[in-house]
Amino acid sequence: MSDFMHYMANLGPYEVTGVLGFLCYISAFGAVQLGCLDGNSTTYSLVNILAASLVAVSLLHDFNLASALIQGSWIVAGLTGLSLRAWKAWPSTRRVLNTTLEAEVQ
Repeated sequence: MSDFMHYMANLGPYEVTGVLGFLCYISAFGAVQLGCLDGNSTTYSLVNILAASLVAVSLLHDFNLASALIQGSWIVAGLTGLSLRAWKAWPSTRRVLNTTLEAEVQ
């Protein structure tokens, strides 16, 4: 068995979690590059938050400060983007909710 295959066969749960995070990062970036996903979309932000969270969990096993700072920054940036998107959408969301409530009351 090659060294690479041997290494992959012996990955622990933290390493597998980190690899899943890597796959989320690469999949989201690839989808943006291929035009399948908008880089300003909620989906892109959610996938990046998930990716950073998975990689951050993998750091519990083998901590690296630089990587932890990067993952934390990605999580904060993603949550900030989602919060801003929700804040901007709130007036129209509120109108829809009010209209729905008024229709149900009648």
